[in-house]
Amino acid sequence: MELDRDAVDRVLRRASDMTADHPAVPGASTRMSEAVLLEAAAEAGLDPDAVRTSLAIERLGPTDPARRFDRTLGPRRAAVERIIGLDVDTLLGRLDDLLQRQHGLRRSRSGGDWGEWRKRTDALGTVQRIARAGTGNVQLRRLQRIEARASVIDGGRTILRLIADRTPQRNEAIAGGSVVGGLGVAVVASAAVLTTPIVLAATPVAVVAGAATARTGRRRHADLVADLEGLLDTVERGVRPITLTDDVRRVLRQLRR
Repeated sequence: MELDRDAVDRVLRRASDMTADHPAVPGASTRMSEAVLLEAAAEAGLDPDAVRTSLAIERLGPTDPARRFDRTLGPRRAAVERIIGLDVDTLLGRLDDLLQRQHGLRRSRSGGDWGEWRKRTDALGTVQRIARAGTGNVQLRRLQRIEARASVIDGGRTILRLIADRTPQRNEAIAGGSVVGGLGVAVVASAAVLTTPIVLAATPVAVVAGAATARTGRRRHADLVADLEGLLDTVERGVRPITLTDDVRRVLRQLRR
């Protein structure tokens, strides 16, 4: 009997579930080393490179589950990931340089294969953001926190995941929509004791406010994802960060024109 790829996937998944529910040896561990998994996958005819990549993604940890308002306002955290032909130290070093020197963030925590950066709140951070105004990456400048996780695939490749926390911007959008929507409801309630035409004219206010809030939230999420992809492009190419000195020189050149 020969099995196609779908059948192989089903058999492996079923065997894994059965092993977890009924281990062959009482007290035996249901865990499996990556080396053993690679061997088993090779015997099953799976592409070893695909398995190594899948293992690297697994080491990055799970992505956020869907939550309320995600479909209308976009998720609380935006995430992108990419396979890059560089080692972990080089990738995180380039990213740290870019975020600190170009985007006004400061590294707050770090480990061997991960890092966390937060928005600078000192005078230098403010000057950096002012100098960068009008140069793109608007959503990156609004971030309070960004996290990076790296996982080795093989000797020459690493998968890098960027996770940006947009909770403050999302909450602002929800609050703004609620205020405008609440005003619309108040107008309707007040007008109800007056005339029907006023009620009919005021009723759509809450609906329009909610739709506008949702559009803004989705657009900002999409813009942030695009900015994060651009950040990965810059890291991958090894482009030198645009520093505050570069921005000052640019502004001075513009003033001389």
